[in-house]
Amino acid sequence: MDRNSLQTRIPYIDMLRIVACMMVLLIHAPMYKVSQHTPSVSFATYLLLFTVSSKLFFMLTGALLIPVKLGTKAFLKRRLSVLLLPLAVWSLIYLLEHIFILHDFDVRMLWSVLFNPVDETLWFVYVMVGVYLILPIMSRCVEAIGRRGVEFVLILWILSSLIPYEQGMFLSPKPTHHMLSGFANYFGYVLMGYYLHNYPLPIFTRRHWWKFAAVAFVGIVVIPLFEFLVQPHFGVTYAQAIDTITHDISINDVFLSILTFSAVKHFAPERYDDGKPHRTGLLITRMAVCSYGIYLGHMLVMRNMVWPFMIAYLPNITHTVVLGVITAVLSLIVTYLVMWILNITPMSKAFLGRERYMKARKEVRND
Repeated sequence: MDRNSLQTRIPYIDMLRIVACMMVLLIHAPMYKVSQHTPSVSFATYLLLFTVSSKLFFMLTGALLIPVKLGTKAFLKRRLSVLLLPLAVWSLIYLLEHIFILHDFDVRMLWSVLFNPVDETLWFVYVMVGVYLILPIMSRCVEAIGRRGVEFVLILWILSSLIPYEQGMFLSPKPTHHMLSGFANYFGYVLMGYYLHNYPLPIFTRRHWWKFAAVAFVGIVVIPLFEFLVQPHFGVTYAQAIDTITHDISINDVFLSILTFSAVKHFAPERYDDGKPHRTGLLITRMAVCSYGIYLGHMLVMRNMVWPFMIAYLPNITHTVVLGVITAVLSLIVTYLVMWILNITPMSKAFLGRERYMKARKEVRND
């Protein structure tokens, strides 16, 4: 990666990829030691803060790919080739892990892999396949309805994110279907990413910051507190409350994703400098290039290297935050090193979806 190629990248996109990857690792890091069924304030707070992880990837998709400029066939060929080849390779690796290490292999995994992930951590890729299939249509709709139409759809989507919190005081605490329960779904994050990329919210201006802070406080703090402190009196268990705050389309996730996306976009530089910060920009770019591979392979590293290390050498660490941060950082370092080695081999496309010796290139539409 030379300096000229580094200058063509969008720093906030690279940084968001790294932030999203780190959050994914943070979510999975303490799972070997902390139970989701044992009441814990620190664990609930920990999940609340980092469960937004994979949603940022959906938002990045909307920011980079809407509107779709290529024809549908060319678009799908390009995007799915990048997505599916590494998925196939890593699915095979995880199958081997289940056979020879975890010893929980089920022959049905061999054909169910076409529709369901071999390892639960790969679920995001399966959903993204569906997003790509619909994205050309979605892009045309966005162009047709314009900015105000997109805002109307996003408002409805945000309202739908309140539905998981209705069970308890307002509805019986059991799975139900609602008018808006499937509205926009993950596409809401894709659309929100497109919107924030093209129409940044004035969150950090002197005039408007307090308005956004108040709304975010209600969505991220007040409503989850209501779920844990009030809802138990109406039959909602701790486990159900955890399911609610980690629901993929919950109000806290929506507000956290908007806040995280906007903060990184606002504070990131517009471009990498040619001077002293060059090395930092180069490291950020390299990690961003490896982000898809890190996502796909981190659980393999975490389960078979980092967790055994933590159990053997740091068994007394029990605090959720400390445990999660140490485990996630170690997992990130090891996984990144593995992916960077793979990135400079002829097999890079099979593991990372990128070509050998990939240079930092312009983050343009459809790339």
